[in-house]
Amino acid sequence: MKTGIDSIAFSTSKYSLNLDVLAKKRNVAREKYYLGIGQTKMSIFPPNEDIVTVAIDAARKVLAQIEDKNDVDMLIFATESSFDLSKSAGIYVHKFLKLRDDCRVFDVKQACYSAAAALQLARFYVKDNPNSKVLVIGSDIIRYLPETSGEPTQGGAAVAFIVSKNPRILEVEPCFGVHTVDVADFWRPVCLKEALFDGKLSAYNYLRSLDICTKRYFEKSGFSSDDIDHVCFHAPFGKMARKANNQSFNSKTIEETLVYNSLIGNSCSASLFISFISLADNFGGDLTGSRIGFFSYGSGSVAEFFCGVISENYKKMLTADDNKIMLEEREDISFEEYESLYKEEFCDFRAYKNIGSVTLSGVDNNKRVYGNIEKCENSFAGF
Repeated sequence: MKTGIDSIAFSTSKYSLNLDVLAKKRNVAREKYYLGIGQTKMSIFPPNEDIVTVAIDAARKVLAQIEDKNDVDMLIFATESSFDLSKSAGIYVHKFLKLRDDCRVFDVKQACYSAAAALQLARFYVKDNPNSKVLVIGSDIIRYLPETSGEPTQGGAAVAFIVSKNPRILEVEPCFGVHTVDVADFWRPVCLKEALFDGKLSAYNYLRSLDICTKRYFEKSGFSSDDIDHVCFHAPFGKMARKANNQSFNSKTIEETLVYNSLIGNSCSASLFISFISLADNFGGDLTGSRIGFFSYGSGSVAEFFCGVISENYKKMLTADDNKIMLEEREDISFEEYESLYKEEFCDFRAYKNIGSVTLSGVDNNKRVYGNIEKCENSFAGF
């Protein structure tokens, strides 16, 4: 039985910072960001937006493409940006999507690898339950300390996809290569909002893991790199994906996969699948029947390489025009507002727009309060 991605969409903040602006304030050449790391903008999240609100917006897009949302009986929320050590962020999403109450909901975490893990878990579930559909969401917002090398790679987004039998976009093949090793290259202590990292070690282990995973994949599948038409990489920044491609697939072009991530910044669990959406939207020809390689890397670390084959009518499922409009209509903010938002000095959530119809109203007694924007009864700011 074929299983894989039946519909897919992403969402990000209504606001962005042009890295031209950051470069000037940090007294570095524009090219260091645009060419050196391969990024041009990063999404900026105001107080009323978080991993839940953008996840709901992305999920509603994919649910609109299936016949009956009651077929969804599992929701897996992949994130490393959770704000609660107990309650799943997926519970809030489940409520606003009005999914059936006998739906399994849980979070998974392993840095940027988690959404790829969720995809495989979802596939295994569908194989045992062919009439079921699984909603997978990868949603993250990444922050680094100011004036560090990570600062220009900040960003965030949510990707949502439906995993089902006979998928209309991508059949995920059963072979995979996985590598797990304990490496202290990136971590987020619970007492901090910013991520800490060892950039050189992380880049080294990313490339080393890619080499190990692809070798294991080729040994198990019997394929070679010549059997793979395009490759999508986890892209914490564009240059990292280009380095990976040059190392293992130097005959391939990956520029179409980097269009969206270069405008969003690092979206962690969502990044790999936004690379895939970017490829599907921006590739000039027909991808039908193409074998697409996927490399997921989650610091700490777990990595996986797997492949999928593009379905015949995939183009009917794409939302390229909507994706481009969403990115083009973001509002650029000033450096001063960026700094204020970083320090959480702006307290009035009503001063900012939401990407979707659900807003984070505030925090009441350590409880996060969400509401539909038009009917929000809890209009307070608790930041």
